[in-house]
Amino acid sequence: MSYKTIVVHVDDIPNAGVCYSFAAELALVEQAHLIGLASSGVTRFLRETVAVNYAAPSITPYLDTMRGRAARALEQFERVAASLPLIGSERRMVDDEPRYSLSALARYCDLCVLSQSDPVQGASLPWPGLAAEVTKSSGTPVFMVPRAQAPAWPVRRILLGWNGSREAARAMHFALPLLQRASAVDVAIFDTAALESEAGGDLRPVTAIGQTLARHGVRVELIEHDSAGDAGAAMLALAGERGAQLLVMGCYGHSRLRELLLGGATRTVLKSMTLPVFMAA
Repeated sequence: MSYKTIVVHVDDIPNAGVCYSFAAELALVEQAHLIGLASSGVTRFLRETVAVNYAAPSITPYLDTMRGRAARALEQFERVAASLPLIGSERRMVDDEPRYSLSALARYCDLCVLSQSDPVQGASLPWPGLAAEVTKSSGTPVFMVPRAQAPAWPVRRILLGWNGSREAARAMHFALPLLQRASAVDVAIFDTAALESEAGGDLRPVTAIGQTLARHGVRVELIEHDSAGDAGAAMLALAGERGAQLLVMGCYGHSRLRELLLGGATRTVLKSMTLPVFMAA
């Protein structure tokens, strides 16, 4: 498995260039085609404006400003992409909201790269649940780049959060190209007793996850953890202790009325992450 088509969210948030660089470096390593997708935010503006006539000349300057801001962000993306010998890259701009446009395009990609959301900055008004919604709506894994600091490249040490769930299994399988390149992989196993109880029969989840990864050439260290508290906080703390450069985890939550109600672990990680996070649902 490899990532041959990667889409990165293009926005005007402060760490946008870091996100583009990270996506471009990954595309270079994977020999992947890189797509930069920007949303002008026009659709949302038109939906929320009180103007009766959307074609009225009075609102044209506002629309031009929004599209111009997205175009300038795309120019920055193009400069970053052009700085590396990628096999291919392209820019795309849409008026629809990122949660819809990214979800739709990501279904035709192997990986979606996003910056950690900032509720204050950004032309497209990103919100904290964007990554989780794209992950769940598209079925494509999402690579989150933290806004606090530039992530290290290449990724050498990875922490995989494991609780035996479908989401964790998908995250593990999608992240295999990264896990195989890493020099050290720690697997944090939460609720071992409950995990073994649910498995039943002769299946021993703690042993099985190690064997599964070993067959893919990934040697791991298993760390059993009592998740009596917030599993998200526990994973971030453990990532810091182990010097992890990437956290791989399942994305938990459910959708209702187009709003994602995040599971506790996912919410904590997306809000407090200071290292890149790879998620799948």
